[in-house]
Amino acid sequence: MNRGISGFGAIFLIIILMVIGYTGYQVARLHFSHGSISGKVETIVRIGPVQNDEMIREELIRAATEMNVMLIPENIWIDHSKSDSFRICVEYEDSSSIFGVFTYSRRFKVDKVAPIQLNY
Repeated sequence: MNRGISGFGAIFLIIILMVIGYTGYQVARLHFSHGSISGKVETIVRIGPVQNDEMIREELIRAATEMNVMLIPENIWIDHSKSDSFRICVEYEDSSSIFGVFTYSRRFKVDKVAPIQLNY
């Protein structure tokens, strides 16, 4: 007569589910951070023409630091070459350690362009 899962089996199943959940969280965290940084770049590119380049870089680095992402000024490109648009491109690498044994790394690129609104 089968009476269901044993106590040891239940504990083993819970541990497996926790490992899978933790691993999924560590991988998803990188993508959530990327989405946040992408949103920040999009916001800044819309208001960017009223700020100088150094202020933009400082704001992006500060926002990335709050998300535990290392962003350096050399990886932030601000393009003023077209008179009707403003462009910001950011490249960075982010990684997540899974139980200190495995490291999941990704290289991300955020490239946003916004038209410059001319008010007459």
